[in-house]
Order: sequence, then structure tokens, then C-alpha cells
Amino acid sequence: MEQKKILEILNLSPESEKAVVLALSKKKISEISKTAYLGEISDFPILRLKPVTRLAVVVHLICGKYDDYLSLGVPPKIIEDTFRDISLRAELYLKEKGKPGISKNDALWFRHIINCQIFKVGVLQFQAFEMIYLDKEFLGETYMEFSKAQKEKLPSGSPVINCHIQTGADLSNDRVSLSFSDAQRLFEKLFPDRKYRAFICYSWLLYPDMTGLLPKGSKIKSFAENFEIIGSISDSEQAFENIFGKAYKRPPKLQAPTALQKLASENPKSFGFACGVKYL
Repeated sequence: MEQKKILEILNLSPESEKAVVLALSKKKISEISKTAYLGEISDFPILRLKPVTRLAVVVHLICGKYDDYLSLGVPPKIIEDTFRDISLRAELYLKEKGKPGISKNDALWFRHIINCQIFKVGVLQFQAFEMIYLDKEFLGETYMEFSKAQKEKLPSGSPVINCHIQTGADLSNDRVSLSFSDAQRLFEKLFPDRKYRAFICYSWLLYPDMTGLLPKGSKIKSFAENFEIIGSISDSEQAFENIFGKAYKRPPKLQAPTALQKLASENPKSFGFACGVKYL
């Protein structure tokens, strides 16, 4: 697909789009893009580029991915919604840093789009995956513990659909439910030979101590109730980064905190990270 059409789909802010168009006009972008995601993940060449160049490379690469997604049988709306994750992260970077670009972590994340492995269906993102347990068996050291019964019920390597929640996602009950049902149908269509066993989700949004403090009617609480929590750990880094911003490693003092920020500031030990399963 032409760059102009991709930029229309992305609908970047004027400042980001201007910077990206300028970077794309340079012939070196095409050459850089050829090797941007080669080698070991932790050493991808894209990580050594300037933030705005990283963004331009991703935009250049997805120009060739629209048709790849389409050939898989993915509807145009889902393709476009999937690509707009680039816009979301670019605008969050612009807001945080005051200049166009994307972070190294986001550049790594976009390998899933470059490889046509992730799909935005409704309000959630979904990824074809194989079950992993973040424990000593997988990591070589204990991070999160899982019961023997759980690992027998859903063995490591089982086909699962990994669920991701974007910043600012609308977690209303009806919209979340529709995302799950539509995603299940999409994956059955795209991967008919894969018998997916469950949706899985690793997220701070599922941490039981936190959700236990949330009021009835909380969208986060309602979202977490979709899952059977099978493991958790009091690692609050992801939670605090999402609640307070990436610059904070612990709850700061805020003049006008949101309800969630207030809850985290008053109950920092009640925030962590958990794994949940929603069986199909």
C-alpha cells in the first residue's frame, strides 16, 4: 500500500506526521528498513536508530504488510485498527518526550505487526501464542509460581490466544465481551488447524489484591473477572508505569490524582502482576 494511504490510516498528529514524511523522503530509510528487525531481538538494528527514524522505519515497513494481512483473510477494519497502535504509541511518546518518535520498547513491540502476528479486534489486541508459564522451568529462575494441576490442565506449548490491553482501552462489559467472541471467530477462520484452548493475559490489571479494592462497577474489576487467575506476584512496576507514567518507579505525590492513582498511592503494596486464563 502507498505511504500516503498508510499515513491516512494512521492519522498521526501533524507534528509526528511532518517528521515522519521528512524521514521517509530520505533514500536511506528503505535500506535501513531491510535489516531493522534482523538478528537477536535484544539487538535489532532498529534499536540503535533515533526515535523519529524508528517511527519512520515502522511506517515504511507496514506499507508492505497491509496486503499480507489481507491475504490471511483479515478484514480491512481490523487491519487498520491494528496499525493504529503505531499512532497511539507515537502520540504517547510525543506527549511524554515532547518530540516525534517511538521508544525502543515500542519498536520491539511492533515486530508483532511486522510479522502479522497481532490483531486489534474491537477494544482488545489478540496474538496467536503458545502457553508459557513465567516460572523456573521457563525462565530458569522463579518469578511466578503455578500449580502442578494448572500446568497439567493447560500444558506449556498449548495453543492459546494472548490478550493485550492498550492504554486507554474502553473496558466496558459489552465491548470486552464482543471483542472476545469476535476474536475467537477470527482465529478459527485464520487458523482452522489450530485448536486454541484458551485466552491468556499477563497484566497488572488482573492482580487480585488490587481488583479486590476496586468498587463494584469498576471496568477494570469487571475485565479481570473474565479470567481465572492462575498466578500472581507483587511486582508493581508495570502497574505504576501505567498509572503514573513511565517516569515513575513508585507512586508520586499528585495535586489532582485520579481515583486509581489515589488508590495506588494509598495502597502501593496491593498492586502487582498476574496471569489469567479464560478457557474456550
